[in-house]
Amino acid sequence: MLQPLGISAEAEAVYVALGPLRSASVAELARLTSATPERVAETLDELRKLGLATDSSLGHWRALPLLDVVNQLKAQRLSEIELASVAAESLESHLLAAGATQADDVKILVGSESIVAAHRELLNSARREICAFDKPPYAQARPNVTEEALSVEPEWQALERNVTLRVVYHPGFDPDRLTELGLFAKKGELSRTSPVPMKLILVDSHVALIPSMRSYGPGHELRVSIVRHALLVEALQWLFEAVWDAAVPIMTSVNSENDPRRQMLISMLMTGSTDSAIANTLNINVRSVRRWISELMDELGVSTRLQLGAALVRSDGLRGN
Repeated sequence: MLQPLGISAEAEAVYVALGPLRSASVAELARLTSATPERVAETLDELRKLGLATDSSLGHWRALPLLDVVNQLKAQRLSEIELASVAAESLESHLLAAGATQADDVKILVGSESIVAAHRELLNSARREICAFDKPPYAQARPNVTEEALSVEPEWQALERNVTLRVVYHPGFDPDRLTELGLFAKKGELSRTSPVPMKLILVDSHVALIPSMRSYGPGHELRVSIVRHALLVEALQWLFEAVWDAAVPIMTSVNSENDPRRQMLISMLMTGSTDSAIANTLNINVRSVRRWISELMDELGVSTRLQLGAALVRSDGLRGN
């Protein structure tokens, strides 16, 4: 679960094995993790560089506090997102200038009807990958959140054509949006959550659709830009990848639990998120967050959050993107 922070799955497994012990040798950790001593030694060196483990002159290793390192890595990722947001503002100014001189490279559409049609046409043209920032408000509501209703949507149809769909969802979801997110994840969408600077759709790293956030205000007519300028699309793809790398994967299942909000709670637990931050993201109160954590600990038979993290790592029911 710590991969979004740059900690490999192997390093996390060794840390989980080492954490409850006062100290352990490479050979002892190899037996506990079923890895070769050589691989364990390499992984321990990775943990040392991350500040998660230290060794003695006798060759014994001990774990160092997890939260201090996680919070440091989290702060680094938030700084990267802030830099990406600044880049987005600069790019928006560039787009406005390009719109006046590069008619073929940047096309402006006005009105919800033409925008919805262009959105569908663009997604239907995808052959390899669709990347998106998902952020309210929305131009068109989906009245029924069911597999049957979603099956006519271009994103769903893209998944059926084996097009990769990666989406970063802005934090904060109402129940219908959470249900929709869960159905898309079940269909194969790769989903993460993080503050995003704008709405965005990228198709095959070749063309981008950027709705104007200001046009969603009262009294404004919706406007979007269709961008085909190679350098601008490359910059937008870089922006997406920067936010994607810093975002938290949304878990799609744990044991028999199917509540998308509870699944996202699991996604955020090991990233250093506070109970208040989790509550704000899921639009619930802190008491509910703590109750869900307590229920999850009871289900997995653990009594501390560190033990909960270890149990989730071992659980075959945990899946992330």
